[in-house]
Amino acid sequence: MKTNYHYSQHDHDKHQLEHQHPQPFPFPHHRLKAYRYSLELAKASKALAKRIPRGHRDLADQISRASSSVVLNLSEGANRFSPGEKRQCFRRAQGECGEVAAAAELAVVLELVRSHEAQVCISMAGRVGAMLTGLIKRLL
Repeated sequence: MKTNYHYSQHDHDKHQLEHQHPQPFPFPHHRLKAYRYSLELAKASKALAKRIPRGHRDLADQISRASSSVVLNLSEGANRFSPGEKRQCFRRAQGECGEVAAAAELAVVLELVRSHEAQVCISMAGRVGAMLTGLIKRLL
């Protein structure tokens, strides 16, 4: 029995394109604006941390760790299945937003950075925190 497979040029091109440039699987957190803003918060926090003098690296490290935790807890929550687990992760991320803001404010009070430099992180942390509040409320 002879089987005749018809393989068009279109099929070939599509196959080649898929294997040359595979599309990444979008995780649930990729669809959240809060996640994209949290990445920007991490970037701004890193820039602020770099401005903190060497004698105060512990504060700089804390800002960096807290902003990383926002990103990671938010993405973990988005990828959980139960509403309770999602809320728990989002609340942790929200707490980390507060920590980023407080650390930035502390850096200003200790005169390690200028107020306008810290304000970027404080504003972004507030915005991400508000977005997380919205996500949490949707899960109640």
